[in-house]
Parts: sequence; structure tokens; C-alpha cells
Amino acid sequence: MQSVINAIQRILGTEKSAHATESGELLVTPSGAKFEEITRGGYSFSVITTTATASLVALPTTAAGIGLWNSAPDGGKSMIVDAIFAIHIVGEATLNQAGLIYYMGSGREAALTQALIPRKLNSLGPNSDTVAICAAGGAIMTSGAATSWVPIGPTANISLVSTPGAILWCPIDGRLIIPPGRQFGVNVMCNDVTNTFNCGVMWHEKQLTLV
Repeated sequence: MQSVINAIQRILGTEKSAHATESGELLVTPSGAKFEEITRGGYSFSVITTTATASLVALPTTAAGIGLWNSAPDGGKSMIVDAIFAIHIVGEATLNQAGLIYYMGSGREAALTQALIPRKLNSLGPNSDTVAICAAGGAIMTSGAATSWVPIGPTANISLVSTPGAILWCPIDGRLIIPPGRQFGVNVMCNDVTNTFNCGVMWHEKQLTLV
């Protein structure tokens, strides 16, 4: 059985009737794209390294192509990962395959050094209201171990030798959450360290109760 409740139209501010279940759950049809509202409000961000780093041929420990750290205090905003990606910059002279791996810290870790500037995905600044500290590649993960890294997304077969341009892209859609004080890293596994990649992350931020 449906009931009718009153709702306020966001744009015009007028009151409308809306259908709901008996328990008060609204019955609605979305009128916008999946991430439209969180992006419109200025809570979605993206960052990419400015210098390409070498791909890996073995599982790393503390090395990452890019690192993020959530600077919020305990109980503050979480960073919800929407996608990770990498752009192939230097190609090696044989056929290659490459894939993305990630690191998620399981406890509060030391702050990373801010070296990259995230940008809002609604194209409006400033970006100072993000809780993310974005670090360039290197041995930056505090507690990383070979068993800490997880593969994610498809493997890309790079069929043109000595040629850059392959794109690694993996939608996460909120399956990874970076709580306050945690580190997050992304790397590319490949079959030759001559291949280099610029790594990046897309995320949005909101207050969550984590259990």
C-alpha cells in the first residue's frame, strides 16, 4: 500500500506530493546521472601524477605509483573511491601486458607529503576543502607489504611495441573506502620496468558511519 507525503522541489522550492511506502521509503525515478548530485555539490575529485613511474614486475611493499592519505580526524569524512586509472607513457620494445593493483591501509598511518593538486570534477575551485593528501610515486606507503596489494580490473594487452598510449581504467563505484587516517596506493604491474605510467584516482567525500 502506498501513502502520499509532501516533498520540496529543490530548484523551485515548491511543495509537491510524492508517493512512499507505509514505512516512509520514497518511490522515485532518478532524474539525473549516477554521480551527478555528489559532483554538482563539489564533493568529487580527481588526481593524477605529473611524472610517470616505472611499472612493477613483482609485488611491491611500500612503493606506489600514486598515494592518497585521508587527513580527516577520526569520525570525519571518508573518501569513497570511484575509479583508479593509469596512462601508458613509455613503451618497451616487446609485447606487454599490464594491470592495476591497489593498497589499502588497515589502520591509522603516517601522513603522506602533499605533492599533487586534486581537482574538483565540477570544474569549480578552490580544492582546499578536500581531506585528501595526494603524494607522488615512490616508497610512500607506511605499512605496505607484498601481501597488502590486491589486483583489480582487467589486464590490458599492449600490442604495439615501443609505443605509449594504453589506458588502464577500473571503475570502483564505492567498493573501496579510505577512512580518516588511512593510506591508499595504486600501482601498475607489467612484464618490464621500462614501461612507465601516470597513475590516478577519482573519489568523492562524505560523512559515513563505518562499522
